[in-house]
Amino acid sequence: MKIKALFSAIALSSLLCGCESAHEGVAVEQNDGTWQVSINGRPLFIQGVGGTNRLDVASANGANAFRTWGGDVASIQKDLELARASHLYVMQGIDLPKDSALYHDETFREKKLEEVRLLAQTFRNDTSIFAWGIGNEIELNDAANTPTAWNFVNLLAQEIKKIDKRHLVSSVISHHPAALEMIARYAPDLDFVGINSYGDILNVKNVFAQSSYKGPYLITEWGPTGWWETRLTDWKAPIEQTSEEKRQVYEARYTQAIAADPRCMGSFVFLWGQKEERTPTWFCLFVEDDVEGLPLKGEKTPMVEAMERVWTRQEPAQTAPVVKGMSVDGVDFSPRVKAGKPFSGKVDVSDCEQDKLTYVWEVLKEATVTATGGAYEPRPDRVGEVLTTDVDECTLSIPDKGYYRLYVYVLDGTGFVATANVPFAVE
Repeated sequence: MKIKALFSAIALSSLLCGCESAHEGVAVEQNDGTWQVSINGRPLFIQGVGGTNRLDVASANGANAFRTWGGDVASIQKDLELARASHLYVMQGIDLPKDSALYHDETFREKKLEEVRLLAQTFRNDTSIFAWGIGNEIELNDAANTPTAWNFVNLLAQEIKKIDKRHLVSSVISHHPAALEMIARYAPDLDFVGINSYGDILNVKNVFAQSSYKGPYLITEWGPTGWWETRLTDWKAPIEQTSEEKRQVYEARYTQAIAADPRCMGSFVFLWGQKEERTPTWFCLFVEDDVEGLPLKGEKTPMVEAMERVWTRQEPAQTAPVVKGMSVDGVDFSPRVKAGKPFSGKVDVSDCEQDKLTYVWEVLKEATVTATGGAYEPRPDRVGEVLTTDVDECTLSIPDKGYYRLYVYVLDGTGFVATANVPFAVE
């Protein structure tokens, strides 16, 4: 880890001072069994974030890159302006569908080839991009995990390389060993593979070790245990980790999976922003901003603290509140309450700096409009009013039977917020 940290510091300082090398461009190199990204001849261990939110915070906390999932010329130019302002490199995504039939469609193929040639031509000399990412999880649920699809990915890689001699070319898969076998056979022109992995991230090293693919990789999405991997309530609602549980697993997974494998050239933590996926907090390193009636302003979660700690190898000056547990009427798993009857919510929390804490409570209906692969999900409906207290408990009442979640946001007044929620049934 100390060697990789030194690589990152040297390469990033080169970017900040505008230094150039005789070895112009980006490459992947293997030295003594360790793979690494090399930019202008200098190695860089990728300490990246997923998304373009709060890149100033990312850079200040030790990040050196961010990842996008797609974009046209105009949107990419805007992202590159953000990259230059924040002194970060970019893994620029190129969107591809998960529909296997489209890879046999000549009209689609020609249109995508034209699009990719335009992107390669436009940005072939850009010094902020370090890699192109062709597609994201096209094979999810075996959707487009076919020879035709991966041959087309390889064709796109070849077209980019004809035009753009500066940047690396990759593709991103889910935690799917069969897709890695497909890449080994049908997409040999990729410079590296990106893999997205959550609860099973500690097995990524073995997946690559046992594969026919022999090149390097980046972990291009990672974070908490996913909703598809976690314990379920009696009515099949997934249990989300508290922000403190997430902080612990972020630090452990970074150390044990990302920094520990010589074939891993770095990672992009997910999501350096906020999105709805089963809940408004599941994969988010920041909370919501400007939701009507909710007094949150995009504060940092404890996972931002975790990333500063693993990226800088230093203890942060300020830490987030620590949630130790949460319950409804004293029950933390599958609680049930009566319609129209008062019940209590309580959170057990502490703060290392002894900051004054504020508690924000919200009840949302359990999500019923859901998606897979990170596709859009609407925020579930709120029930009742948001409550703000200066104590660690609240009293509520729900008039209608059904399935709900009680959320708590614990603010310390320094820009941090701790989060937790409990799914409960109203009978």
